Amino acid sequence: MTNQTFNKGDTVKHRAYGTGTVSGSRIGGTEVRVDFGAFSLWLPTRELTYVSQALKVVGAEPKPSQPRSRTSFNAILRMLGADPDEVDDDFDESTPPTTPAIKKASLPTPRFKPARQKRTIHDSTAIEAFRLGIVPQKHLDEWTVGREREVRMLRNFLHDPAEGAILIEGAYGAGKSHLLQIMLAETANHGYATSICGFDPSEATAAFPKKAYRRLVRNFRANLNGKELDFRGFWTEVSNRKNWRDVLGDHWFFAPFLKKLVKNKVDEEYWEYAEARGQPAPNRPTLHDFSTCANLYVNLLTATGQAATEILGMAGFAVLFDEAEVSKNTMYRYQAQRGVNFFRGLVMAANDEPALVEEDTHRVENTTVGMETGLVYSGHNPLRYSHGIPSGLKMAFALTPGSLQDEFHRTRESIPRIELDVLGYDQLRELFGRISDTFAAVYGIQPSPTARDRMFRLLATSDRVSSTRDFIKASTEALDFIRFYPEGNVEDLIIDGQA
Repeated sequence: MTNQTFNKGDTVKHRAYGTGTVSGSRIGGTEVRVDFGAFSLWLPTRELTYVSQALKVVGAEPKPSQPRSRTSFNAILRMLGADPDEVDDDFDESTPPTTPAIKKASLPTPRFKPARQKRTIHDSTAIEAFRLGIVPQKHLDEWTVGREREVRMLRNFLHDPAEGAILIEGAYGAGKSHLLQIMLAETANHGYATSICGFDPSEATAAFPKKAYRRLVRNFRANLNGKELDFRGFWTEVSNRKNWRDVLGDHWFFAPFLKKLVKNKVDEEYWEYAEARGQPAPNRPTLHDFSTCANLYVNLLTATGQAATEILGMAGFAVLFDEAEVSKNTMYRYQAQRGVNFFRGLVMAANDEPALVEEDTHRVENTTVGMETGLVYSGHNPLRYSHGIPSGLKMAFALTPGSLQDEFHRTRESIPRIELDVLGYDQLRELFGRISDTFAAVYGIQPSPTARDRMFRLLATSDRVSSTRDFIKASTEALDFIRFYPEGNVEDLIIDGQA
């Protein structure tokens, strides 16, 4: 493919990551930054195909003196992440949806169709999630359609002591993140401490494991006898158990930390240090931020898994990684290699590889390397990747097909895989019907059965709808169009690829 020129706001498509929007360019326009919704990447333009030009709002532009609503997106986020007592009244329900530029003569003046006063938070939350192409996290079971086999495979994996890591593969928008959220809920319900981390190539997160560990700490959750614990609550509970010294009494990091915690000598500054957010301090082990330090952070995770199982009596520690493939989209090749090294160490630790607690290291081209595994160790602190066996870890990696599978299988040939395809025709029909019913409950908009069936058939066969996420967003945009333009031609909108 040859290099193309894209403008900011253009919609483009990548064969692995799906459809996104151009948000910037560099190197004379030969690379552009593309926002794919859950993440953004710098990509060569030769890997992209043009879909449509920048989107414009239908209707007159607001006058400069008119302030635009600054609360609507916050309201969406609040509704997606919490259970507010009522819908935010500041949310501007009268703003028509953003659609591609259409000749003004082809559309009447948009009508104001407010949400119904008797709508529920449950339904309103769902609609705002659909506009982002996702479903509400608090209602995952209700909105999981056509994934019975995949959910069953996840449950089998959680109960399989022989496997510590699993791959979830699928194209962008196929539902990998959704399945990870289901796994997050399943592991929590089965007594696991849990955490999830997404990878951002702009930070080379996987190449610098301290950043990934910091995110895992921030997202850490554990339910102990009905008590919800974050990272601080978890380790406070560990310090209250007399047997912690038997399990972690010799640990390079947690032993001195727990001794301080038992004596109530851990202040805010010390907590931030333990969470990989604070600055180094004298007489404390250093949490290095080099790309060679995967052994330090895998070791910390195995110690956390042992604390969960052997000290608190939990089922284990489930660690989930989303968008793992973007770790290869880094500025420098060595960063991608170090990211893969981090993943290899995690998979081997979760599978209790004996080499991680017994292998020696040697120097190869100024790098400290494991003599059996070939893993990279920190030259400043070449401690073991695993604190002990069993580690108590369960790992899941969500990634696009053909990105890192070979590396994972070279690490562990038997690693199980869940392959996600776009939902089938009947499953999409069921999903569309439920979206339409929810939209009707919120706005009182319900197309006739014939019009609804026609809309579904057009959406399900649209070239633009190449993923489940695309389908959810397109369905909601089409229903929004009917809401604001009841006399408009929604079929033309869909056929032209504008919904």
